[in-house]
Amino acid sequence: MTSTAANPNVDTYLAQLTNWHDELAAMRTILRAAGLTEEIKWRKPCFTHDGRNIVIFQPFKEICALMFFKGALLDDPDGVLKEQGEHSQSSLRLEFTSVTDVTRSKPTITELVRNAIRVEAAG
Repeated sequence: MTSTAANPNVDTYLAQLTNWHDELAAMRTILRAAGLTEEIKWRKPCFTHDGRNIVIFQPFKEICALMFFKGALLDDPDGVLKEQGEHSQSSLRLEFTSVTDVTRSKPTITELVRNAIRVEAAG
């Protein structure tokens, strides 16, 4: 897959981020290299493919995460995806606490993105 262009609105978001700046920068590189387009939706960086939401950045106090919109439909043989909460039906997230977590997870993130693109394409 080819890397997509940076979105200036995501650049602005990143510049204003006080926590998780480096983690998001690392995620962003991986997600764009996987062919996702970055946008701002719900006031956060959201990564799409052919106009369909694939994953969104979630900053929290103790962790940051990539929330896969249709995570429950993804193959997750290593069990890395976590539930959002008891009322969440399909969204699952991949959690991080450091840049090292993000960079170490690059193959997993890339494979989950490919899987999510396939799920979206299948309808």
